[in-house]
Amino acid sequence: MIEVAAASALAAIVFFFNLWRFGLWEPDEARYAEIAREMTAGMGYLVPHLNYVIYIEKPPLLYWLTALSYRIFGVSEFAARFFPALFAVIGVAATSYFALKTFGRRRAILSGAILATIPLYAIIAQVLLTDMILAVMVTIANFAIYLHWRDEAADFGRWWWIGCIAMALGTLTKGPVAIALPVLAMVAFLGWQGDLKGALRRFHVLAAALIIAVIAAPWFIATVIRVPGYFDFYFVGEHLRRIFEKSYSHGEPFWFYLPVLALGLLPWSLMVPFLTWRSMPTNPARRFCIAVAAVTVATFTCASAKLIPYILPAVPALAILIADGMAACAWPLGSETKAVRAPDSRILGESGPLLGLIGAGVIMAAILAPHFRTPYPMYVRPALYAIGAVLIAGGCASCAAFLSRRAAAGLAILVITVAGALMAGTYARIEAEPLRSYAGLAREIELRAPEADVICYHRYVQGLAFYTRKRIILVGAKTELGFGAALDPEASRYFLASDADLMRVWNGPGEKVLVLDEDDLARLKNRLGDFSIIAAEYHKRAIVHPGERFAGK
Repeated sequence: MIEVAAASALAAIVFFFNLWRFGLWEPDEARYAEIAREMTAGMGYLVPHLNYVIYIEKPPLLYWLTALSYRIFGVSEFAARFFPALFAVIGVAATSYFALKTFGRRRAILSGAILATIPLYAIIAQVLLTDMILAVMVTIANFAIYLHWRDEAADFGRWWWIGCIAMALGTLTKGPVAIALPVLAMVAFLGWQGDLKGALRRFHVLAAALIIAVIAAPWFIATVIRVPGYFDFYFVGEHLRRIFEKSYSHGEPFWFYLPVLALGLLPWSLMVPFLTWRSMPTNPARRFCIAVAAVTVATFTCASAKLIPYILPAVPALAILIADGMAACAWPLGSETKAVRAPDSRILGESGPLLGLIGAGVIMAAILAPHFRTPYPMYVRPALYAIGAVLIAGGCASCAAFLSRRAAAGLAILVITVAGALMAGTYARIEAEPLRSYAGLAREIELRAPEADVICYHRYVQGLAFYTRKRIILVGAKTELGFGAALDPEASRYFLASDADLMRVWNGPGEKVLVLDEDDLARLKNRLGDFSIIAAEYHKRAIVHPGERFAGK
């Protein structure tokens, strides 16, 4: 088990590095952090609320865990991101353990190390989203179901129970997709194996459905009873319409996930064309990982709504397959203790130049940063130079190791290099905070106008409620808060429809802060009268009446 522990330790270092040093990014992180904060602030744990109105787009497990983290660590960015990072480590441990049980020691530590250093996985590990917890629950369920098939025959063994519980917790994270993905993957694998006969009995499908229902169904039933219209909104809108209607949400091209995986798995994805699995004994676990990855990609490709994090459940299986191929090159025909002939340095030696080319590309992006239309390269320029330097140095070192036929050293250098580049990349998130987070602006409002009502014009800045610890008055379309606003008895006070409504509140009694884009401020300044800017971040401005007692503190 030392392989699992080593991979988990690496993952913890990468995922928790600088976790607390950047503000919550808009909109998702700030939204989920605020939902959990409102739970601890008295809105209750059964029905989630956002900006103090009902918000039921997702089941509550992420919010419950985040609220628990607030109770332990206090309300902060670190506490908000703690459980996604922790679950990401658990996913690495589960992947390494599965590889240990089905492939052997070398592939176990390499699978975990590759997963921990896959950018798509490592970046999402540091983001407060439902997707990481769902991916880990699906991964555990996948691996448990396979081990039940291999080890437990028709018994109600531990793997069967682990698989059921993982699917139930995944359902409480993001819905029935946590059941569909493992079931479809196992059906595909059994069909490939020619072993579908008797599957219902061997997997105790009815008993499994009962266990999952006992764990997951009570919250859904209670919410259907408690919240009018929940069934249609969640089960019809958030699932059926999201799957079948391109215009409903996040429509993308059919091929969307191919470049996502190719880029998100760098640099490991560049090695795939050079890998060989030749002269290896047949292993059904290899087929199973292929089935898991293929079913996951196919499922989300067929769905109309597509977002980058959706594909995350495919990544652990892909990490195992890449590790399997790299180990086959490093120790061809070798046992788990000794290679019978020299490593295939011709193939693994390609990794160094490929890593160097990526590093050179990153440095070139930093050099050309002033010429990009997007402001991101300029903001993160120092981090880009650091990432590029790490990749070039590591590429040279790994190439030297492979050419001198030291496969283990070369693989270790590869892993350490990519881990170092990812850790350097966290500084890019710190530098890019003004572009993706309004934490600084919100903190300034809380410091200079702690008693004021906060009004947000048009686009709802999710972080305002989290950092100011108060309900925000919104002007314009209700968007994602529309369902909850329709059930809110105070909607007329906190949801303003027009500029005329804004002026009525702005010129009324009491202290107020108005947050709006600089373009809107220029357009409305003649109607707003005298005002002072007390905070600014990127395109947003926070203004107050100059005569108010808090202005200029």
